Amino acid sequence: MATQIIPFTGVARQYQTLREELLAVTDQVYTSGQVLDGWNTTKFENEIAKRCHRRYAVAVGSGTQALIFAQQLLFQEPAKIIVPTISFIATINAVLLNGNTPVLCDTDDQAMINLESMDYAIDAAGIQAVMYVNLFGNVIDYDRFYNICRFFNKDVKIIEDAAQSFGASYRGQPSGSLGDVSVLSFDPTKNLPNYGSGGMVLVDNLADAKTVRDYRDNGKTNGHDIPGTNSKMSEVDCAQMLVKLQHFDQWQRRRKQIAEYYTQELSGIVDTPRVSADVEHAWHKYVIKTVDRSGLLKHMTTRGIEVKVHYERPLYEYPVGYPYINYVAELYREASAFCVECLSLPIYPELTDAEVERVVTTVQDYLR
Repeated sequence: MATQIIPFTGVARQYQTLREELLAVTDQVYTSGQVLDGWNTTKFENEIAKRCHRRYAVAVGSGTQALIFAQQLLFQEPAKIIVPTISFIATINAVLLNGNTPVLCDTDDQAMINLESMDYAIDAAGIQAVMYVNLFGNVIDYDRFYNICRFFNKDVKIIEDAAQSFGASYRGQPSGSLGDVSVLSFDPTKNLPNYGSGGMVLVDNLADAKTVRDYRDNGKTNGHDIPGTNSKMSEVDCAQMLVKLQHFDQWQRRRKQIAEYYTQELSGIVDTPRVSADVEHAWHKYVIKTVDRSGLLKHMTTRGIEVKVHYERPLYEYPVGYPYINYVAELYREASAFCVECLSLPIYPELTDAEVERVVTTVQDYLR
């Protein structure tokens, strides 16, 4: 009998559990004929703003587009922006597409922006923003981070990349509210996933919200007084996301349950994620570290368990990042070490208890 595959993501399983609800709202939208810029978009934006303790949320075509718009909102001239060395490639791409200059700084052992490394980077002349990433669903030590930013430059702008941390919080303050502007992603792999793409820009100023709406709709909001593009989520997207939002808290409880079990059973065998007492982790990914990453990856794969590497290379090892490496003082040692040891295990609400146990025992069998 063939081994049952445990997929890395639960997209197909989630659809089966929500199929009737999703098809019902999809039919309602198509029957209405209002497929863009309707009631569902407005309600979805309002619901996300409320959850993130923001006054305004603007739905856009992708998380990458949200990062681009956030920078356009803050800077009309080219700017120098600090970014962490470990993130999805969209982080540096969004900076470069705006004509801005990324200033790379190291990450810590949890792949979060290293605050000591940031000290060095932000003290450099001309830094105008820090775009930090709450990677894997974790949240940075925001109070300390904020104080460092303001100490070196009281005017520095803070962009929160919360693409992976919707549902997380820091000292009770939700991710999505921790910056001058925050961005979300609704990529199919995210905790609140769309079936295509999708993103959100979160702000507290009405004029800023109107400007982002201009960016997403070819400048239409204010009579085409600024250039824009076409970057929207459809009414069907937003209607389906409203359905999923009703299940989100339950999903998050299950993610946390799985993460806690992984940590309980794998601590001492591999390096498991550390979570500050100030943070409610969203568990977008569960990333372990081991010096025998390649061997464990092969072992898991041959036994029918899909695992992934997030991320295999620091941003400065991609061709687009080459020009922005700072060779001074070996600034990127932590990031380099993380990228050769990290391995992501399956973590999503639709995993069964038996599958979670199988993931654990398969890791244990190889490394004990």
